[in-house]
Amino acid sequence: MVREIAPGTEILAGRDENGKVEWMAARSTGCSLSISTALPVGGMDEGYVLSRHGSEYFRNPEVLAVLTASPHTPIRFRSGFPQSIRGFYRVDGITSSMPDGRHDALGVNKNGRLELLSPGEQEEWDYDSAGGFYTILSEGLALNPVPVRDAVSALGWSDDGAVIILLVIRGRDGRGYSYKEAGNLLSSLGAREGIAMDGGGSARLVWREKKSLHSFPVTPLYRAVPNHLILIK
Repeated sequence: MVREIAPGTEILAGRDENGKVEWMAARSTGCSLSISTALPVGGMDEGYVLSRHGSEYFRNPEVLAVLTASPHTPIRFRSGFPQSIRGFYRVDGITSSMPDGRHDALGVNKNGRLELLSPGEQEEWDYDSAGGFYTILSEGLALNPVPVRDAVSALGWSDDGAVIILLVIRGRDGRGYSYKEAGNLLSSLGAREGIAMDGGGSARLVWREKKSLHSFPVTPLYRAVPNHLILIK
């Protein structure tokens, strides 16, 4: 299934070869990607942040789609459920979470171009970044042979950055895609580079279609997550 939601931006949907695992993606040309600024809760040195639910960003009419971003660790707190970001998170010159030496990250350089940041490259990175889990697609080659299958959220893009893909694969209890399978799916949709972001129960894609908001999975989710990747006209 493919349908256009804005000039140059379309929603795609499909299933695995057995017809059991669903996925949806927003694929766009000529748009930019932004990393949302999380809301600090408590001391910034503790890394506690709480983001709005993804639908909040659509108050800006230029926003087309939103994907959950950095993985996180839930922490009970009097005001709700703040999350401690895992991985390298830096927005607008403020570093809220330092590199952990284990996970890859997404970087957005000064020209708005997307880059994959390995753990060794993150200490010297001066621009926006969102910590992910692992690179799953590099130069068109699907990576990471971890066989575990689960829900996956991932970002992919073409060499020149003209095509950006926000992907969510549904999964639970051993059903879903492995990282390598998710990388192959991104490649089939036109990406050459890709990174797995927050997954599991947090994996969610929200998009605007005409005057309505849609979500995948469709079950309402109000879990607080640290940040989002935002596709902007």
